[in-house]
Amino acid sequence: MVSQSHRERGCPSMSDFEQLEGGPSYKTGVEMLANREFLEGLIQLCPDGIIGVDRAGTVIIFNQAAENLTGLGHDSVVGKVSITQVYQPPELARAIKKKLYSQEQGGVGILEGIEVYVKGAGGRKVPIRLSAALLHKDGQEIGSVGFFHDLTARKQLEEELRKHSITDSLTGIYNRRHFHEVLSDEVERSGRYGRPLALAVFDLDHFKPFNDTFGHQEGDNILRLVGECMRSTLRSLDRAFRVGGDEFAFLMVETDLTQGTQALERFRNAFNQQWPRRMSYLQTSLSAVTMSIGVAELLKDEKPDKLLLRADLAMYEAKKDGGNLTVRAGARIGLQNNSQQ
Repeated sequence: MVSQSHRERGCPSMSDFEQLEGGPSYKTGVEMLANREFLEGLIQLCPDGIIGVDRAGTVIIFNQAAENLTGLGHDSVVGKVSITQVYQPPELARAIKKKLYSQEQGGVGILEGIEVYVKGAGGRKVPIRLSAALLHKDGQEIGSVGFFHDLTARKQLEEELRKHSITDSLTGIYNRRHFHEVLSDEVERSGRYGRPLALAVFDLDHFKPFNDTFGHQEGDNILRLVGECMRSTLRSLDRAFRVGGDEFAFLMVETDLTQGTQALERFRNAFNQQWPRRMSYLQTSLSAVTMSIGVAELLKDEKPDKLLLRADLAMYEAKKDGGNLTVRAGARIGLQNNSQQ
C-alpha cells in the first residue's frame, strides 16, 4: 500500500493527510499533525517530493525533495506556479484531478502509484511515480497533495537494458531481433502515409577466406569496420542492422529506389577505400573483402517478408555477377538494373 511505503521512507501517508478532517478515533494523530512545525519538518525530511496545491490549483507546498527532483527553487514555485505548469504535458494535471474523483485508483479522492512526468528546470521531463489525495477541512475540499517518487535511475537502467537487447555487441549497430520489429513498423507506417521506403541487404564478398587466414580477431575487426562505415554514411532517420555473421541491412525511410541506390554506392565506395590500408597492414594478397548489395523499394500493399525477399534475391544476383556491386530489385521478383563502381 502507498501509506505503508511512504511510512517506510519516513513520509506522511495519504491517510495521515486525510485524518486532518478530524474524528475521535484520530485525536492523537490529529493533535500531532496539527503541530505546524512538526508537519513542516516531516514534509521537508521526506525523501520523496511533496507538492501541495490549494483548491484553485496553485502550488502551496514544495518540499526540498521536490526542489532536488525538478531543479526548481521553492521561492520560484510556491504561490506563483499552477499545478498545470508542473506536469508534463500540462493537460495531465486535469486528467489526474479527474481520476481523483473516480474510483479507478484506490477509491474516491486517492490516486496510487501511477507513472507520469513532471517538468524540471530547462524544460526537461522527469519521470516519477505519483500518489495523490484530495485534502479536506470541515468536510470541504481545500486542495490536494501529491507524492513524487523519482524514477530517473530506474528509467535509465531500463533504457540501458533495452539498448543492450536490440544492439549487436560487436558492431554497435542494431541486431537481427530489432531488424524484424523495425521493418514491420516502418512498412506499416510507409503504407499508411504513402511514403517511400527502401530496404537494402548485403553480405561480404571473400570474407570467409580472410577470416580463415587471419583468424576471428581480424575478422571481427572487418565486421566492426562495416558497422563504422554504416553509421558514418547514414542519415539520422536511417537504421543499420547486423542480421547474421557477415550479413547486414539498411532500412532507409522517406527514400525511393534511386535515392537508396545512390546512398548505398556512397557507402560501398567508402568501405572499399578502407581496404588498401587494411591490406598494407596485413601484408596479404588475398582478394579484397567487398560487399554484394541488394536494394528494393516498398510496393503498394507489400508485406515485410515480400520486400525482404526481393532485396535478398537482388543481393544474390549481385553475388552471381561477381560481387562488389549494388543490384536493384524490380516490381516483380527479379532484377531491374545494376549499379557498379
